[in-house]
Amino acid sequence: MILVTGAASGIGAALMALLGAAAIGLDRADTEIVCDLADPASIRSVAAAVPAGLRGIAHVAGLPGTADPRAILAVNALAPALLTKALLPALSDGAAIVAVSSVTAARCDWDKARLDQLLAATTAEALAAVDGMEGARAYELSKALLNRWVVRSSAALHPRGIRVNAVSPGPVETPSSTISGHRSGRIGSPRPNSLLGAMAALPKWRPLLRSCFRNMPAG
Repeated sequence: MILVTGAASGIGAALMALLGAAAIGLDRADTEIVCDLADPASIRSVAAAVPAGLRGIAHVAGLPGTADPRAILAVNALAPALLTKALLPALSDGAAIVAVSSVTAARCDWDKARLDQLLAATTAEALAAVDGMEGARAYELSKALLNRWVVRSSAALHPRGIRVNAVSPGPVETPSSTISGHRSGRIGSPRPNSLLGAMAALPKWRPLLRSCFRNMPAG
């Protein structure tokens, strides 16, 4: 079984359709597992709902740069780390973890040492780091932090044969990007169904997603 976060819409829903019966969805509503990824207590409660033998986690859920900076950091970067930690006992050796990042991570000017400090901070300390920060900058930081977590986790989980990878698909029309993308002018006219927009983009990286859950090297 592969757990997919953000499964109720956008890329998450498209990935659920791609994986079929092999997937179990997690979102704030309308999925098999209901969880608020901005709430550490809600994340920790997920462990009781996930059976042992989990073969993978797809961290797809995310908030755009138009959201509250604290919520952006919590959902985009802190939640994958917390959820993975909570599910480590359920993950099978040789499992795979994939996080949907963003090309905008390259715009973040934080170095590795500063990102590592943020990863080591408490949730409260980490959230305080984005106080007063513009949403777009908080988004870039959240994805840079996510990428750094992927690198560190791939090394930490290597002894168990668990692969950890990130994919950065570029602009994809989803409910959140329809808002944030049009404001920045990076995404064209919206399609009638944002799920179709996500599905249209998936063929470009469907083989990558599949390989991430099979035998792709970590990193």
